[in-house]
Amino acid sequence: MHLRLDKRMGTRLNGKIAVITGSIRGMGEGIARRLAVEDAIVVVSGSNTAEGEQVAHELLQSSCQAKFIAADVARDTDCARLIQLTLERFGRLDVLVNNAGIFPSVPLEDLSIEIWDKLFAVNTRGAFSCCRYAIPSMQRPHGGAIINIGSMLAFRSPIEWLAYACSKGALLTMTRVLAQNYARDHVRVNWVTVGWVASPGEVELRNALHEDGIAFLEQQGQTTPFGRLESPEDIAASVVFLASDEASHITGTELNIS
Repeated sequence: MHLRLDKRMGTRLNGKIAVITGSIRGMGEGIARRLAVEDAIVVVSGSNTAEGEQVAHELLQSSCQAKFIAADVARDTDCARLIQLTLERFGRLDVLVNNAGIFPSVPLEDLSIEIWDKLFAVNTRGAFSCCRYAIPSMQRPHGGAIINIGSMLAFRSPIEWLAYACSKGALLTMTRVLAQNYARDHVRVNWVTVGWVASPGEVELRNALHEDGIAFLEQQGQTTPFGRLESPEDIAASVVFLASDEASHITGTELNIS
């Protein structure tokens, strides 16, 4: 997915410094691109340097402001470095989008401790680490916004997504606790409930299970009330709103776009 870059879309983020984890492809890339065209200064992040540098380069070529910082959020030291380098380069951090995540589908009998721990390391602990290092820099006077990308599976899930569902459920609890405790510091923490997204990662997953992943997703989308699955652009639009001053009095909310 490549969001069309058009600087006429708006300036709702007006120079805010935004870090998006897991933003070298798919849904995270879509979020990064949309924040950039809304006039944010975007820090693209992920573990693949070549892909991350390419995304940042394309943004720069489109008159947006962007920088790539490599980070594997499963490593606490990488999370610390990501936030530290952002602060050193730009002097502040206004927006943190915890998007990085993995989503293996595993039957209960095959769900090993290693898979469980890896899911929580990326989906939950990675977000925790980034929040832990980011929040001190966001506290008064200027405040900040944290958006955690969640999932409808945190509320209801097939058994093969048990570990993923639990990792996202823990992320929702963390969202609520942080929102409650840092509101007086003007640090807003919100959650976006994501459903079935027609992203490149989903296409790859379906290609491994079906002959034509795109055709399968299009067929599934036709069974929904809106006639299509969610797109990365849908997610990105909600993140822009929660990151902007339009949501300056919103914290601890679950924005359900599934």
